[in-house]
Amino acid sequence: MMGFVYKDFLVLRRQILLYLLFVGVYAALVISGVFGPYILPALLVVIGLMLPMSSMSYDDLARWDKYAAATPFGRQGIVAGKYLFALLCILGSAVLVLILMLALSLTGLMEASAAETCLTVLGCIGSALTLDAILLPLLFKFGTEKSRVILMILFAAVFGGSAVVGSLTEKFSPLPAPPSWLLASLPVTLALIAVGGFVVSYFVSQAIFAKKEL
Repeated sequence: MMGFVYKDFLVLRRQILLYLLFVGVYAALVISGVFGPYILPALLVVIGLMLPMSSMSYDDLARWDKYAAATPFGRQGIVAGKYLFALLCILGSAVLVLILMLALSLTGLMEASAAETCLTVLGCIGSALTLDAILLPLLFKFGTEKSRVILMILFAAVFGGSAVVGSLTEKFSPLPAPPSWLLASLPVTLALIAVGGFVVSYFVSQAIFAKKEL
């Protein structure tokens, strides 16, 4: 299985270097004051979403799954390798972004404290895990091209629904403030949902790929 993960990093090494260059450019723009520092955690989510999708796209073009399914690790190893690759991309990006943001905080270029910075990065890790939990089963079921379309429709529906709810809330009575205990437990709750969703997604993808014709 680790061979599958190594293959993904090897195939995508140029794209990974390009993303690292983008992070460096955006960090320089943050230092120069063009962008706010919170664009860096957003890049974490983008990298965590795009690299697994690119990996699956290369596999589809090369018909890699037919070969990989014949190896001792089989179909289960293919799915496990993709989820591990996605997780390593997210964690690696998180470490890089956290180092950059802590450096900005220590040099006075960002007002947020170290605790707030860590919480922001953890929130983006949760967002990336949640998005990959949705994306990966779609990729295994429909392939990269159809999955892109489905994902765009889902995002449009979510953001459109959020905009409608927000406008209705402003037009009518505002929503009541949540209780303090709910706000205090929200980070832990969201983290459990993100991790739990990623685990459930893994088993869903295993079930999908086990029945897929290659």
